[in-house]
Amino acid sequence: MDGVIRSVWAENFNAESQVLHQVATHAQHVALNVQYPGCVVVHSSGRHHRDLTADERYEVIRANVALLKPLQVGIAIVTVDGQRFAWEFNLRGFDVESDEEASDPKSIAYLTDCGVDFNRLPRDGIDVCTLRCLLQDSVLLKARPSWATFTGAYHVAYFVTIMSDKKLPDSVDAFMEMVRELVGPLYDVKRLAREHDGSCVGALSNVVKKLAVMPPSEEISMSKPAGTGSMLALLAFETLKQKLGTNTEKYCHELCGLQAI
Repeated sequence: MDGVIRSVWAENFNAESQVLHQVATHAQHVALNVQYPGCVVVHSSGRHHRDLTADERYEVIRANVALLKPLQVGIAIVTVDGQRFAWEFNLRGFDVESDEEASDPKSIAYLTDCGVDFNRLPRDGIDVCTLRCLLQDSVLLKARPSWATFTGAYHVAYFVTIMSDKKLPDSVDAFMEMVRELVGPLYDVKRLAREHDGSCVGALSNVVKKLAVMPPSEEISMSKPAGTGSMLALLAFETLKQKLGTNTEKYCHELCGLQAI
């Protein structure tokens, strides 16, 4: 896979910040992935998420994001000259040993298997405010490149709370307005993939294989889940943008898990 996933902790944050500042000025597309400790709130009606309206889905997303803390933020960038970079920012704030932390045990087990070091996060992780300042000070947001994510409702919701340092607004319309102001054009790879090919469904790893954006011999490792997730979303977005052409614009700001399923 083109591009090294750069794992960022407090100890190397300053050095990696300098690299991101240099790369951000040349960003053409950016992909986002946020890892979080699962979901603990379901809709009061008991209906499945796919059977809810967009307003009801947002109600559930908002409640979960308010209760659970982000663990990692993955950001992948392709520059105007085709170079790719990816960072996985490990965040401080979540303590897996605390009984007061909201989490889904199945998600914790899955992320542990993927390589998330829950014991190290409280000790060596980065403060959310430190990451927010880095991204605000860089030109990554100001330059308004196209942004991508995969099944992005929760990824984007967490990113909005990180960058605004506020709770999510009450309505889905107000939330989407915050998204537009924060990142500009935003696309969900899952939505684009389904439009390109109705059989292009399932997990991100499946979509990437279906699109053949990586050599068949190259295995997908999720040992850095947020960083790898952002890089795979970026690779898929680049390919889908070429395949869909101007039709890509029709799906701007349609997030799977919110407006689409």
